[in-house]
Amino acid sequence: MDAAQFLSRAGSLVGDPSRAAILWSLLGGEVRPASELAMLANVSPQTASNHLRLLVEANFLRVESLGRNRFYRLHGPLVGVALESLAAAAHQKPAQAGRAQHRTPELVFARTCYDHLAGELGVAIRNRLEQTGCLRRQASDYGVSDSGEKFLRGLGVDFDAARAKRRRFAYACLDWSHRVPHLGGALGAALLDWMFRQQLLAPRKSTRAVRLTEAGQKRLAQHFAIRVNRAGTTIAS
Repeated sequence: MDAAQFLSRAGSLVGDPSRAAILWSLLGGEVRPASELAMLANVSPQTASNHLRLLVEANFLRVESLGRNRFYRLHGPLVGVALESLAAAAHQKPAQAGRAQHRTPELVFARTCYDHLAGELGVAIRNRLEQTGCLRRQASDYGVSDSGEKFLRGLGVDFDAARAKRRRFAYACLDWSHRVPHLGGALGAALLDWMFRQQLLAPRKSTRAVRLTEAGQKRLAQHFAIRVNRAGTTIAS
C-alpha cells in the first residue's frame, strides 16, 4: 500500500463523524471504556464496537482489557499530533474569531493535546520561550539553548527524562484553535507534567480543558512574564 492509499484510508476513518468524535474525546490522553465512547459518539454500543475495531486495526487506538471491560486510548503521540494538525488545517480563521471561542472557551484557552499543553496558554508559553532564546526554531523542530536548559532545569522540569524518551524531543505542534504552534514532543510533555505537579494547572472533569490555578497565575507571571486578564486572555509583559 503506497502513501496515497494510506492517506485515503486514514481519511475515510477520520471522516466518519462518530469515529471522529471518538478520536477527539481521547486527544488529551484519556482512557475510556467502550460504553462511554458510544455515549460520546451518540451511537449504539454495537455500532461503537464496530468503529472501535476499525480504529484499533488501523493503529489509531490501542485497547486494554480489565476484567470484562475494554478501555481505549490513542495509540500514541503521533496520532494525537495528526488529529490536532488536521483540525488546524480545517480552520480557515483562528477560533477566537469564530464560533469555537463562544462554544468552548475553556478548550480554546488551555487544554491538553495528548500529553502536552495546547490552546492560548500553550501558545503563549512557547512564544515566550522563543522570545527569550530558550527555544530556537529548526524547521519544524526546536533546539534548546544552554540558557534554556538551565532555565527549565531551574524550574524543576525533568529535562533528563525528556531527553531519554524515544520520541521527538521538541517540535512545533500546530494549534487548531490559534493556527500557530504550541510546544509538542517529550519536552512539551515534561513541561506540562511539571505544571501539574506544581499545581499550576488542574484538570477539568470529562474534558481536555485545564484550569489555571491562582498559584499558576503567579508562577506564570514570575517565570514567563505571562499574565491572564479577567477575560481569560494571556498577556506577555
